[in-house]
Amino acid sequence: MSDDARTDLALQAVPPAPTLVRAVASDASVRLTWLDGAGAGQVTAHVITGSDGHDRPSGPEPLAQVTGLVNAQSYSFTVAAVNSIGVGPSSAPSVPVMPQPPTAGNTWAMTTPMPTARDRAAAVRLRDGRVLVVAGSDPQATPSDLSVVELFDPATSTWTSAGAIGAVASGFGLTLLTDGRVLRTGGFTGAVAPLATAELFDPTTGSWTSTAAMVTARFGHSAVLLTDGRLLVAGGTTATPTGLGAVATAELYQPSTAQWTATGALATARTNHSATRLLDGRVLVAGGDAGAGGLTTAELYDPGTGTWTTTGSLSTVRQNDDVCCPGTAMLPGGDVLIAGGSGPQGLLDSAEIYRVGAGTWQPTGNLVFGRDAGFGLIPVLDGRILIVGGRDDWGPLPYAELYDDATGLWTRTNDAHYARMSPATALLADGRVLVTGGGRPGSTLAVTATAETVSPT
Repeated sequence: MSDDARTDLALQAVPPAPTLVRAVASDASVRLTWLDGAGAGQVTAHVITGSDGHDRPSGPEPLAQVTGLVNAQSYSFTVAAVNSIGVGPSSAPSVPVMPQPPTAGNTWAMTTPMPTARDRAAAVRLRDGRVLVVAGSDPQATPSDLSVVELFDPATSTWTSAGAIGAVASGFGLTLLTDGRVLRTGGFTGAVAPLATAELFDPTTGSWTSTAAMVTARFGHSAVLLTDGRLLVAGGTTATPTGLGAVATAELYQPSTAQWTATGALATARTNHSATRLLDGRVLVAGGDAGAGGLTTAELYDPGTGTWTTTGSLSTVRQNDDVCCPGTAMLPGGDVLIAGGSGPQGLLDSAEIYRVGAGTWQPTGNLVFGRDAGFGLIPVLDGRILIVGGRDDWGPLPYAELYDDATGLWTRTNDAHYARMSPATALLADGRVLVTGGGRPGSTLAVTATAETVSPT
């Protein structure tokens, strides 16, 4: 039977009942998601019926935010799909949920929006406490729009523009050096042409200057500051005679001489991997991919010898959609947490910890909400880890969680004001976390300039 014939048959009947209706409660609202059955492509709308007796019209997407609810009151919902023939049968009711007002502490507050809307931007906190936000993407913006970098001042909650960056790139490294300058390494522009160029931002002048180019053009690489002040760049994607491919090469930048030198190569070529400097000065690299599926392997770089050694492997492939690398954060004791992402079976809610002493990964508590697509994973001042942003199978998320290594558990905290994927994030000197920009949900993904802060308590 042809596709056209199947479509004609599907349109001779109302849609079947949606399945897997899931309700997640927030402040006076509930987020509903579901799966439409056969003929989902011909669904034009939905009707949501609450246990309060109200029918609520919704669009064709299998996602809705039901607002105007009463906190501390239980609600369940059914969903019916609509096509040109009529309204189909209702789904089974969702599990009852109860909206609740925000709890004390962990307060989110809107702050001044960025002058420029950006998705997938990079952010670095400078020594003077300001936050530098660089590049990003926006289908509505021109490269010249995104070349302007912006500085957030937490003391005044204001943004100012600084000198334009030379290369409006994606997939670059952005690293704060020990002398207070910020180094941009590689990336790609335009038709995915890898860059070898590097440039330095000086906060005292607010301008960028070129520095020596890397030995190898690359994007999707890691860029980690070593304890002696040198910068280690490893892996990434470069151009080869047969097209783009992952590389194993690594190189070191010495800020005092502005020179690059080659160092030992990774055992496995990889791109879009995570990289974390350990308390003993070594660098842990984990995951990523090599163009033929994700990697679970991990390696350690020893700055003293300039060599890599393999270490324990992750329990599963963890990729962060098409954004970057797996989400990792260092715990107070020096071990490394990795969480979420996507694997062969889809979205992941699992997390695991690299135990430095044993050289192995161990499972820990699952996330409340699985997520990928550029979430922030930020160590806060009390040692817990905040996760915010990202996306599930239905779209960007407003949900934030805190991980406590003492209990091995994630706890949902108050929701952000905005659902967003791939925001720029930074821990501020006063303990707040800045979350800005990113992609917002809608019939088409929109890029936002909004910014907010959370005070974990």
